[in-house]
Amino acid sequence: MRLTITFLAFLTFATFTPALSQEKFAKKELYAVWMAAEEKLDQGQFNEALTLYKAYPKDSSFMLRSRQARLLTEVAAEGERLFKRNQFAEALDKFKEYRKFKDIGTLLFFEEKIETCLQQINKEKLTELTSQQRIITGFEFAHRGRQKLSRLDTAGAKQDFNNAKALGGNRNNILKEQYVDGLKATEDVTNWGKKNLGTATYSRSNEEKIKGLESYREIQNVDLPGIEDEIKLLKANLRGDASLSGIAEICDIDLLIKQVEANRSTINGSDFFISRLREFQSIRQKIAVLKQSSAHVETVRSAYTTLFSWADDLPAEVRQGVKTCIEKEYAEYSVKYPVTSPPRSQKCEGEDSFRQTIVLIRKELSNCNLNRSKALWAQAVSYIQYCESSASLLKSNAGLKDSISRFMKNDSLLARYRLSMQEFADANDCQRLREVYVKMQSLKTCDAPALEAEVRDGLSMINSCKSNSWLKAQFIGGFYGVKPHYKIGDAEKDMSTGWMATAGIELAYIDHKNIAEFVAGIQYFRTNYYSNGAFGSTDENFTIQGLNGSLGIKLHLPDTQPAHIRPYLKFGPEIHVPLRYEYQNYTNGVDFDGVDQLQKTALSIYGGLGIEIQRERFGAFVEILAAPGLGNIYNSDVSHLSASKEKIEASLTRFGIKLGFQFW
Repeated sequence: MRLTITFLAFLTFATFTPALSQEKFAKKELYAVWMAAEEKLDQGQFNEALTLYKAYPKDSSFMLRSRQARLLTEVAAEGERLFKRNQFAEALDKFKEYRKFKDIGTLLFFEEKIETCLQQINKEKLTELTSQQRIITGFEFAHRGRQKLSRLDTAGAKQDFNNAKALGGNRNNILKEQYVDGLKATEDVTNWGKKNLGTATYSRSNEEKIKGLESYREIQNVDLPGIEDEIKLLKANLRGDASLSGIAEICDIDLLIKQVEANRSTINGSDFFISRLREFQSIRQKIAVLKQSSAHVETVRSAYTTLFSWADDLPAEVRQGVKTCIEKEYAEYSVKYPVTSPPRSQKCEGEDSFRQTIVLIRKELSNCNLNRSKALWAQAVSYIQYCESSASLLKSNAGLKDSISRFMKNDSLLARYRLSMQEFADANDCQRLREVYVKMQSLKTCDAPALEAEVRDGLSMINSCKSNSWLKAQFIGGFYGVKPHYKIGDAEKDMSTGWMATAGIELAYIDHKNIAEFVAGIQYFRTNYYSNGAFGSTDENFTIQGLNGSLGIKLHLPDTQPAHIRPYLKFGPEIHVPLRYEYQNYTNGVDFDGVDQLQKTALSIYGGLGIEIQRERFGAFVEILAAPGLGNIYNSDVSHLSASKEKIEASLTRFGIKLGFQFW
């Protein structure tokens, strides 16, 4: 509505301005108005498109499009009505009618509606569709299969043709012919591709490659534009005229794009080069469609003016060749439809065109169509490049140019910020996500209210953001080998390796963002070991039971994903509190039971490596640990180990596996 009001206001002003002709705009920006209307049509904004088409009520091409826009409005309305009644196949058939309109091309609005209808139909059971609905949908899948096959998407084409077969069966002979031929062509193209594309051609000469690529033409009813471009490029290389300037002179823009893409590493600014070539080719393709009807003569002339001005943005190596080619094309067209002046003519009446294009720019800028505004500015400047007043006109509109540049720059920054936001959101990095939103607040964008709302909603969302860090209780257990170290007086006691088993609970702070995590646990433990006697016999048997308290630090790579297994290093101190001690001496029959001759606590340190997977509601780990004991496990008054009251020094070193899991 805002677009309509703004444009009608301008039209009213133009009608009462004697300096302007009876047309609402000068002919020079006819194509700019046409393209603005075509964009509205593509987006399904039919009323806005009609307003623009009415700007030239006497131009035959605009009159034709006005009628078509009104008919498309009716098609869209009827399709929406059928869709709301859940008649998805009938709605699809109605939306497809737009393809019958002359020179309309492909409209995104209707293609998206057709896709939505297909998605709804796919949710239904085939048996619930009527025969007519199945045929309608089958034809659309066959149509899509052909499109995908021309792009060498054989897997997608095969799926679409099979869908058409499943839906159509033998219900319609034309549909059957389409899917049968489509499946045959898809199989033929697939087999041809295995022989003539990819690694199969690495050892072939260019002549052999060309012969292999051209062999696809033997497959009936198949057109592969990409392969045709490849053939042309190979032939040009063979002839030795594959230079960029040489290709430009024959005006084969598709081949020029192919050559630049093939030599990206050796061409400076190749990405920008390709972008401009594609935009340039897009205009040429639109001109080709318009040239099919004499109703579009004035629009074609205006389009050539735009095309010629755009050629100035191409690299110097191809600029003159492309310009010469355009002049030749336009000269041929002018023979058929004579004009009094070529598209290059830029006299000082261009001042009116400049001012009127400025109005278009302000309209597009008010709707935040930045790319369109930039393109229109370049076109406006081209109108006055030979005018003596060009400097003053540009100076008086410098603020508009600055607004376009500033908005384009901030829009680019905003796009980068949004990419960063997606990365941080995927990683649940709430703090860095907040920092990006704060940066976004400082941007001055075209649609300021929308950005303010986005930032406000984003910051509100971050307040409830959950990062990948949790405090979790885990069940833990372990089994270890124990190596005792006993010394009585100055003599080392011969001790055998025993065992230790543990079970308990560990409280773990799990943080996938940072490098370090912390754990604290308590376990019940039981250990048993013995001393060796003569001739391999057992002399003494030791059993200790108690509680074990531990603290630990885990080190791992930062910014890990909860769903992935990650390795880590773990270490920390432990305190052992013995609660029961049993001693048996098989040589002299001495038994001892009690902890009064043991230290109340014994200290050890542990360290090891582990792997784990830690999600929000499930976690598990396995560790390989070693833990040497520190200090003496006995106090100074030990009577059951030495009758002579010699000093007893004893410690335990363990090594083994620890396991743990949590599921809440």
